[in-house]
Amino acid sequence: QSGWYLIFIFFWTSQFIIAVGEIVYALCFAKWYFTRDKSTVGSGQVWESVCDVCWYHMGTAAFGALILAIIKLIRTIIAYFQKKAKEADSKIATAVLCCCQCCFYCLEKCVKFLNKNAYIHTAIFATNFCTSAREAFFLILRNAARIGAIGYVSGAVIFVGKAFIASLTGGLAYFAIDTQIGMELNSIVGPIVLIILLAYSVSAMFMSVFDLGIATILQCFIADEEMFDGDQMYAEGSLRAYIDKYDPSSEDK
Repeated sequence: QSGWYLIFIFFWTSQFIIAVGEIVYALCFAKWYFTRDKSTVGSGQVWESVCDVCWYHMGTAAFGALILAIIKLIRTIIAYFQKKAKEADSKIATAVLCCCQCCFYCLEKCVKFLNKNAYIHTAIFATNFCTSAREAFFLILRNAARIGAIGYVSGAVIFVGKAFIASLTGGLAYFAIDTQIGMELNSIVGPIVLIILLAYSVSAMFMSVFDLGIATILQCFIADEEMFDGDQMYAEGSLRAYIDKYDPSSEDK
């Protein structure tokens, strides 16, 4: 029993750290967006956002992390019973547990998506987790076509960025290893593959910041559009033109 408790604490702690980071990032982007004079925003904004999150939004991060930790714990328990079912050679139990695992995997992905947008809404409006999750859900629902189109384009760009960084790092590593110690190795394939995997992992962490930035700016723009009209909006002309370009509803007008 203590083992399951420790696993749950690990899941909750790791998801809590991720949630705090996401709220800090979202708060930085939101403060930048809702500032008229962008030149006044500097690197000190990051530390200010960290202090704001630690003082006001730790409960939001903990609650969102708790939901994901419970789902992850359930998936771990199902995986444990899947192993037992395979050892017992029970085909029916294995199939049922596999279906349950797939359902909870999909649920985890949906909750992660909802949590991320709830954190963004918290960063913009400083509301609690439940209110933010509800408002973010309906905001996405009202603008599903626009968010889907821009999300698809940004997702493709981020994937290309990660692949480019990994490929470039692998290529440079190949020439460096081949030139310096190529004669001392039986094969350079193993080190190159390891370097590419490490480069892809690092690039994924950095590109996730851009992914969250895109989602935050988009949600800020939609909230800005719903709260203000015309020249009162915080969005600059180039940003407004870019988002309207990928708005399917604007093509029908």
